Amino acid sequence: MTDSQRLRACDAADPYDAPAIDTSELTGSATDHTVWSCIGNLTAVRSIRARVREFLERANYPEAILDDAELAVSELATNALLHSRSGQIGGVMTLFIRVSPGCVRIAVADQGDKDPDEVAVVTREDEGEHGRGKLIIEDCTSRNGEYRTEATHVSWFEIDLV
Repeated sequence: MTDSQRLRACDAADPYDAPAIDTSELTGSATDHTVWSCIGNLTAVRSIRARVREFLERANYPEAILDDAELAVSELATNALLHSRSGQIGGVMTLFIRVSPGCVRIAVADQGDKDPDEVAVVTREDEGEHGRGKLIIEDCTSRNGEYRTEATHVSWFEIDLV
Protein backbone atom coordinates (compact mmCIF):
# COMPACT_ATOMS: atom_id res chain seq x y z
CA MET A 1 0.00 0.00 0.00
CA THR A 2 1.44 3.40 -0.95
CA ASP A 3 1.54 6.40 1.41
CA SER A 4 -1.21 8.13 -0.58
CA GLN A 5 -3.40 5.04 -0.32
CA ARG A 6 -2.78 4.97 3.44
CA LEU A 7 -3.76 8.63 3.66
CA ARG A 8 -6.99 7.96 1.80
CA ALA A 9 -7.63 4.88 3.91
CA CYS A 10 -7.43 6.83 7.15
CA ASP A 11 -10.81 7.49 8.63
CA ALA A 12 -9.80 10.74 10.29
CA ALA A 13 -11.21 11.97 13.57
CA ASP A 14 -13.03 14.45 11.33
CA PRO A 15 -10.42 17.16 10.80
CA TYR A 16 -13.17 19.38 9.39
CA ASP A 17 -14.43 19.74 12.96
CA ALA A 18 -11.00 20.66 14.29
CA PRO A 19 -10.80 24.18 15.73
CA ALA A 20 -9.22 26.78 13.49
CA ILE A 21 -5.57 27.63 13.94
CA ASP A 22 -5.12 31.03 15.61
CA THR A 23 -2.69 33.06 13.52
CA SER A 24 -2.57 36.30 15.52
CA GLU A 25 0.19 35.21 17.90
CA LEU A 26 2.60 34.17 15.16
CA THR A 27 2.51 37.33 13.03
CA GLY A 28 3.15 39.79 15.87
CA SER A 29 4.65 43.18 15.09
CA ALA A 30 6.97 42.03 12.35
CA THR A 31 8.22 44.31 9.63
CA ASP A 32 7.24 41.73 7.01
CA HIS A 33 5.29 38.52 7.29
CA THR A 34 3.09 36.05 5.48
CA VAL A 35 0.60 33.40 6.52
CA TRP A 36 -0.39 30.62 4.16
CA SER A 37 -2.50 27.50 4.68
CA CYS A 38 -2.51 24.39 2.55
CA ILE A 39 -4.19 21.03 2.49
CA GLY A 40 -2.12 18.43 4.32
CA ASN A 41 -1.50 16.06 1.44
CA LEU A 42 1.57 14.60 -0.21
CA THR A 43 2.33 17.81 -2.15
CA ALA A 44 2.15 20.06 0.93
CA VAL A 45 5.83 19.79 1.86
CA ARG A 46 6.96 20.78 -1.63
CA SER A 47 4.51 23.70 -1.65
CA ILE A 48 5.65 24.94 1.75
CA ARG A 49 9.32 24.73 0.75
CA ALA A 50 8.58 26.72 -2.40
CA ARG A 51 6.66 29.40 -0.45
CA VAL A 52 9.52 29.87 1.99
CA ARG A 53 12.14 30.11 -0.76
CA GLU A 54 10.04 32.52 -2.83
CA PHE A 55 9.32 34.76 0.16
CA LEU A 56 12.95 34.94 1.26
CA GLU A 57 14.28 35.36 -2.30
CA ARG A 58 12.12 38.49 -2.68
CA ALA A 59 13.90 39.89 0.38
CA ASN A 60 17.30 39.13 -1.24
CA TYR A 61 18.65 36.96 1.57
CA PRO A 62 21.87 35.00 0.95
CA GLU A 63 21.57 31.55 -0.60
CA ALA A 64 22.79 29.92 2.64
CA ILE A 65 19.82 31.40 4.55
CA LEU A 66 17.43 30.21 1.83
CA ASP A 67 18.86 26.70 1.89
CA ASP A 68 18.79 26.42 5.69
CA ALA A 69 15.25 27.77 5.94
CA GLU A 70 14.02 25.50 3.16
CA LEU A 71 15.57 22.41 4.72
CA ALA A 72 14.30 23.18 8.22
CA VAL A 73 10.75 23.98 7.09
CA SER A 74 10.72 20.77 5.08
CA GLU A 75 11.35 18.84 8.30
CA LEU A 76 8.61 20.72 10.17
CA ALA A 77 6.05 20.21 7.40
CA THR A 78 6.91 16.54 7.00
CA ASN A 79 6.44 15.95 10.73
CA ALA A 80 3.10 17.75 10.66
CA LEU A 81 1.98 15.64 7.71
CA LEU A 82 3.06 12.35 9.26
CA HIS A 83 2.20 12.84 12.93
CA SER A 84 -0.85 15.09 13.14
CA ARG A 85 -4.45 15.32 12.04
CA SER A 86 -3.25 17.75 9.38
CA GLY A 87 -1.96 14.79 7.37
CA GLN A 88 -5.31 13.06 7.41
CA ILE A 89 -8.07 13.52 4.88
CA GLY A 90 -9.33 17.10 5.07
CA GLY A 91 -6.39 18.21 7.21
CA VAL A 92 -4.71 21.60 6.92
CA MET A 93 -1.27 22.96 7.77
CA THR A 94 -0.47 26.65 8.15
CA LEU A 95 2.88 28.23 7.38
CA PHE A 96 3.98 31.45 9.08
CA ILE A 97 6.98 33.50 7.99
CA ARG A 98 7.99 36.60 9.92
CA VAL A 99 11.01 38.70 9.13
CA SER A 100 12.19 41.33 11.56
CA PRO A 101 15.51 43.16 11.65
CA GLY A 102 18.20 40.54 12.11
CA CYS A 103 16.00 37.44 12.20
CA VAL A 104 13.61 35.30 10.18
CA ARG A 105 11.09 33.18 12.09
CA ILE A 106 9.22 30.35 10.40
CA ALA A 107 6.54 28.19 11.98
CA VAL A 108 4.30 25.36 10.84
CA ALA A 109 1.04 24.88 12.72
CA ASP A 110 -0.86 21.63 12.45
CA GLN A 111 -4.18 20.41 13.79
CA GLY A 112 -2.74 18.49 16.72
CA ASP A 113 -2.22 14.86 17.54
CA LYS A 114 -3.96 12.11 15.64
CA ASP A 115 -6.61 10.04 17.29
CA PRO A 116 -4.63 7.34 19.18
CA ASP A 117 -6.78 4.67 17.55
CA GLU A 118 -5.94 6.00 14.08
CA VAL A 119 -4.06 3.84 11.61
CA ALA A 120 -0.49 5.10 11.15
CA VAL A 121 0.20 6.92 7.89
CA VAL A 122 3.70 5.52 7.57
CA THR A 123 4.76 2.06 8.57
CA ARG A 124 8.49 1.33 8.53
CA GLU A 125 10.68 -1.09 10.30
CA ASP A 126 12.80 0.49 12.99
CA GLU A 127 15.99 0.85 10.95
CA GLY A 128 16.98 4.33 12.04
CA GLU A 129 14.78 6.07 9.48
CA HIS A 130 13.28 8.44 12.05
CA GLY A 131 14.58 10.94 14.55
CA ARG A 132 17.02 12.89 12.43
CA GLY A 133 14.71 15.84 11.79
CA LYS A 134 15.38 17.61 15.07
CA LEU A 135 19.12 17.26 14.55
CA ILE A 136 18.82 18.75 11.07
CA ILE A 137 16.73 21.64 12.40
CA GLU A 138 19.19 22.31 15.24
CA ASP A 139 22.09 22.29 12.80
CA CYS A 140 20.67 24.84 10.35
CA THR A 141 18.79 27.24 12.65
CA SER A 142 19.69 29.64 15.44
CA ARG A 143 16.78 28.66 17.72
CA ASN A 144 13.84 26.29 17.51
CA GLY A 145 11.02 24.95 19.57
CA GLU A 146 7.44 23.86 19.70
CA TYR A 147 4.32 24.35 21.73
CA ARG A 148 0.81 22.99 21.88
CA THR A 149 -2.58 24.47 22.47
CA GLU A 150 -5.79 22.57 22.92
CA ALA A 151 -6.31 22.41 19.16
CA THR A 152 -2.91 22.87 17.53
CA HIS A 153 0.74 21.99 17.60
CA VAL A 154 3.19 24.64 16.40
CA SER A 155 6.83 23.96 15.54
CA TRP A 156 9.05 26.94 14.82
CA PHE A 157 12.60 28.02 14.17
CA GLU A 158 14.55 31.24 13.82
CA ILE A 159 17.60 32.00 11.72
CA ASP A 160 19.72 35.01 12.62
CA LEU A 161 20.44 37.18 9.60
CA VAL A 162 23.60 38.81 10.90
